[in-house]
Amino acid sequence: MLGQGQTPVRVLVVDDSHVYRHALCAVVAVTPGFDVVGVASSGREALALVASADPQLVLLDVQMPELDGIETARRIRRRHPDVVVLLLTAARWTPTDDESLAVEDKGDLSPRWLADFWRRHGTRATSRRLDEDDEDRPQPHDSP
Repeated sequence: MLGQGQTPVRVLVVDDSHVYRHALCAVVAVTPGFDVVGVASSGREALALVASADPQLVLLDVQMPELDGIETARRIRRRHPDVVVLLLTAARWTPTDDESLAVEDKGDLSPRWLADFWRRHGTRATSRRLDEDDEDRPQPHDSP
């Protein structure tokens, strides 16, 4: 649940499967405090949408044609380090050498799981965004 004055977590859903895109959007929609701000069917679409939709969280399929989820995640993190990327797969997963990439089974995703994941991993991103917002605000001048 959102506290007073809190805004929902902005989520971008990326999957080349229409069925999984729909299912992921449904999970986000019924999770209190989360909103879908964009949907993409490819890594290239996702990269364009991250800049315009300004998500805080990207749910990203690992296996996609052209630009796979691993490379898409790396590019998102490089260009938008405050965005949390969660890679999802329905297939057996072979870990990469990049331990910073979190990969989860799509079948495990539920409203409760999503909220728990955000509590564990989203706090850092939210803190960075708040710090950046504070830097943009005019600061009071010290009086003599």
